[in-house]
Amino acid sequence: MNTLDIIRLGWPYIGLGGSIVILLLLLFSDTFRSEGTSSKWFDPVWLSWLIVVAYLLHVCEEYGLHISNGQFDLVTNFEQMGISERFGGIPHYFFPYVNIAFTWIALPVAAVICRKNPVIGLSGIGFLVVNGLTHVGPMAAGIMPLAKNAGFWTGLLVFIPLFCWICYACAKKHLLPRKGLGIAITSGVIAHILLFSIYIFNKLLGSSFVAFYVPVVVFSPLWISWILCRIYKITLS
Repeated sequence: MNTLDIIRLGWPYIGLGGSIVILLLLLFSDTFRSEGTSSKWFDPVWLSWLIVVAYLLHVCEEYGLHISNGQFDLVTNFEQMGISERFGGIPHYFFPYVNIAFTWIALPVAAVICRKNPVIGLSGIGFLVVNGLTHVGPMAAGIMPLAKNAGFWTGLLVFIPLFCWICYACAKKHLLPRKGLGIAITSGVIAHILLFSIYIFNKLLGSSFVAFYVPVVVFSPLWISWILCRIYKITLS
């Protein structure tokens, strides 16, 4: 493996390193804490950064731990199953582009915004649960074997439990109004639908359009939740 391959394949491990740093700060400091909260586990800002950690870990499992012959297994599976060809030949840069933009930029931005608007800050939970179910569901139904289900373990053991905990914490401590929690979940679900729309646009409009469309998608939990907060007049204390 040459230097170029190390750079091309190394980004999931860079994210893993970032997740470890953030996790240590979450557990052993008050860097990512709201003011006046008694427990980290009921702190919306702390939980929003925990979402960042969860996704960085997931991406490392999904890509970094599944590499064969100098290629990500997920990309190879897309090509072998004919999915890439069906949608106009999905360019290889698409996979790191989407994941880096979402986990390194969009989710941390949401976590920063969480201090002023926790609905936006926690808007990744809808994306979290849908992604987890896309891994667990096919496995439970026997459609996709574990060997080809890259990301299954973090989907099962991290995504779904974290989603359930955040919903419980929001209800228990009223971290969000009921409509606010619904918006946070809905915006993430819509964002996942938009993620799949990238494939359609790649086929219809080509990869050049997709290159500009990806940022719209990865930031969609943020701007959708902001719009819905305005529509439903969600007030946050």
